[in-house]
Amino acid sequence: MFESDAELAELQGLLDSSMAGSGAHLRSIFKSEHRLSARQVSRHFQGVVQVAAATVNSRGEPLVAPIDAAFYHGKFHLSTDVGSVRARHLRRQPALSLTYFRGADPVVIVHGRAVLVKKDRPEFSALDSIWTKEYGKSILELSETVFFIRVDPEKMFAFAFHPERFPTD
Repeated sequence: MFESDAELAELQGLLDSSMAGSGAHLRSIFKSEHRLSARQVSRHFQGVVQVAAATVNSRGEPLVAPIDAAFYHGKFHLSTDVGSVRARHLRRQPALSLTYFRGADPVVIVHGRAVLVKKDRPEFSALDSIWTKEYGKSILELSETVFFIRVDPEKMFAFAFHPERFPTD
């Protein structure tokens, strides 16, 4: 777990404010007894996972595709290449949504803004080490022009039918 107490408090505030501002339909599904805490989310996301991430093309049409992600300091980070369609979309319009799910245990939805994390940024090597641990090689071995995308969340929802299966310590 990479998150500090301050980052967990910030994440919990985001989860709470997102739910408070959500519509009645979402609140009827993501009932309070099924919501995951920031600590549960942080503990669940260790290593690299796959998420569905959506960007918007130049015609305003949403495009969704699977992508690797890691949860680092309370935010999802994705990897892609500078030449990818996703990178082109995000340079033009940084709005991004992602969803992680395993059935309904858990479901995590994030809406936010993409921030590019290139090789010269301090967190790049820490993120690359997460990918190296997962895949046995640096993402730089796959492409010289790869970078990470930090998703700065504006809204985030975390749900599980069985939240007791997601430990807090």
